[in-house]
Amino acid sequence: MRHTLLIVDDEEYIVRALVRLLRHDPYRILTASSGEQALDVLAANDVHVILSDQRMPGMSGSEFLARAREVCPESVRVVLSGYSDFASISDAVNHGNIYKFIAKPWNDELLRATLAEACERYDLSRNSTQLTKIYENSAEAIFIADADGNIQSVNPAFTRVTGFAPEQVARQSCSDLFAWNEDSPVGGMLWAHLQHEDKWSGELDGWRHDGTRYPLRLNVSAVHDRQGHLQQYVGMFIDLSSQKAADERMRHATFHDALTGLPNRTMFMEYIGTALLQANRRELMCGIVMFDLDRFKNINDSFGHDFGDRLLVAMSSRVMTCLRREDLLARLGGDEFALLLPMVSGVDDIRRVAEKILAACESPVRVDATEVFVTPSLGISCFPRDGDMPETLLRNAEAAMYDAKQGGRNTYRVYQAEMNAETGRRLSLEQDLRRAVEREEFLLHYQPKVSLHDGRIIGAEALLRWQHPVRGLVPPGVFIPLAETSGLINVVGEWVLDEVCRQIAEWRGKAISPPCIALNLSASQFQRQNTVDLLTRVLAARGVSGSEIELELTEGALVSDDGDTVETLMMFKRMGLSLAIDDFGTGYSSLSYLSRFPIDTLKIDASFVRDLTSCSASTELVRSIIEMAHRLKLSVVAEGVETAEQLAILRQYDCDCAQGFYFARAVPADDFAALICRNQAYAL
Repeated sequence: MRHTLLIVDDEEYIVRALVRLLRHDPYRILTASSGEQALDVLAANDVHVILSDQRMPGMSGSEFLARAREVCPESVRVVLSGYSDFASISDAVNHGNIYKFIAKPWNDELLRATLAEACERYDLSRNSTQLTKIYENSAEAIFIADADGNIQSVNPAFTRVTGFAPEQVARQSCSDLFAWNEDSPVGGMLWAHLQHEDKWSGELDGWRHDGTRYPLRLNVSAVHDRQGHLQQYVGMFIDLSSQKAADERMRHATFHDALTGLPNRTMFMEYIGTALLQANRRELMCGIVMFDLDRFKNINDSFGHDFGDRLLVAMSSRVMTCLRREDLLARLGGDEFALLLPMVSGVDDIRRVAEKILAACESPVRVDATEVFVTPSLGISCFPRDGDMPETLLRNAEAAMYDAKQGGRNTYRVYQAEMNAETGRRLSLEQDLRRAVEREEFLLHYQPKVSLHDGRIIGAEALLRWQHPVRGLVPPGVFIPLAETSGLINVVGEWVLDEVCRQIAEWRGKAISPPCIALNLSASQFQRQNTVDLLTRVLAARGVSGSEIELELTEGALVSDDGDTVETLMMFKRMGLSLAIDDFGTGYSSLSYLSRFPIDTLKIDASFVRDLTSCSASTELVRSIIEMAHRLKLSVVAEGVETAEQLAILRQYDCDCAQGFYFARAVPADDFAALICRNQAYAL
């Protein structure tokens, strides 16, 4: 580093002599002929060393250097003087204004050595200032301890981390602040490194002022004097509390479900592996139970995903009450859960847990102000009988769960080997269903709706059929639930809408005037934000008016009863569409708020119609529905009419319309067109 030297003397020849003497030394030399002029130079330059004459007119050298100390406190100040000025100069030295003085006439080598020493002093002073700033402003906590490990000083960051003020820890043993006693594993390692390598770096715990323990990463070094004697320890550390908490959150997120807080699939599979080893050593069994919530997708579509999420949390809490402390409940994804029942003595132990869960789900679940009934379907597999690998056991439990669903839901099944074949068939059918639209395997049949006043056809319902190239005609009861659970119902629904509109346009092109055609709109389709746009686009593309279409919605699709539901229905009505509630009486809604929706028609579910002649409760319910609907200015359609006795009762209660095998089965489009053209009234 090249230092800046200011020479101040009122005698020009002395200044020239000094400049000539120092011209080969590494200085940037500035000059001034008086104290006043020198102060101006100091104001404009960063001066490191000042060499000043004592006897100058106006302001003496000691007076100037006292002023220079105020202006440039880091500078090192030297006086060049005769012995007659010794008293005044000594006083200036004692007050710290002057570092040294050099007597005139000077010795060249002594003067050069003194200036070199002054430059070193400046460097040391500057470095010390920088170190002090680093010490005071460091984000890392720093402490200095004596050779016995007692605190000598701490920086502000130390106080921020620990809560201890400097005076509270002064002369306190580091062992009271950090877990580094020699008898502890970490402490023993720390002291061994300090003795042999003079430094140590690692993690240990410390104590805050409030007594709480916290993790930290410490770097500590031993400081020795020139003779090698230990003088001090200097330690720097950072608080790892936030980092450890973030690591724990990350670890928890890796192995737990964010919604319920339950273990996730990753953690569940690890626990199964451990449980199998323990069960094998003790010659015990281990149970796996997999379950999901029946028709959960309908609830999600009807009430919204936020409601569905809170329902999942409530259900997981309810299931937890059925378990032992050692059992593990995990959420695998969506509405799928799994149970690990370690070290059970037999399958009957697992059955009892499944039965407890089913019993716990008999009462409704309350989410906010809404109560819903939710049932699970459970599948059971058992180690070692049904497999000895976690993946195999979980797969077999899943196969048993699907068998429980096929068996009517709200039950459990214990795994049997033939179930895997059924699961395979189901997956194969789902894959075929995904290709059915593009392969044009779907077709529509039309079932007439007959007026119960004159027997004439006043409408029809479009019913979806799947003509599989290998399986033949697949029943709707098989593929519609599969479409709903697999998310394909929206794609299938769009095809139905377009095909109905295409068929209406084709009939009109043949001078056939079809009645209003009803089609089912699933809860999932209704909840989609683009449904209105889709209807508008398809109707326009096919040249069909809204008055030629009736949308049938389930009660579950309308259950939210919020502003968005009403607005969507009103947009349907503005398009000229008729609206009907399908399968009325089987869902969540009631007649009490039908008046708030712009509904035109109620369709009484076929299950009530079927029991008209055998169950007085069903008869009274049907009568009440018809009377209440008429008070609300709604028309009523009875589904599933199959006998003359059912028809007579419906006419007695003034039902408006009916459909069912009594009049006609659902028929292909050409056959339905023939029915329209005959314009023949059915006998009532």
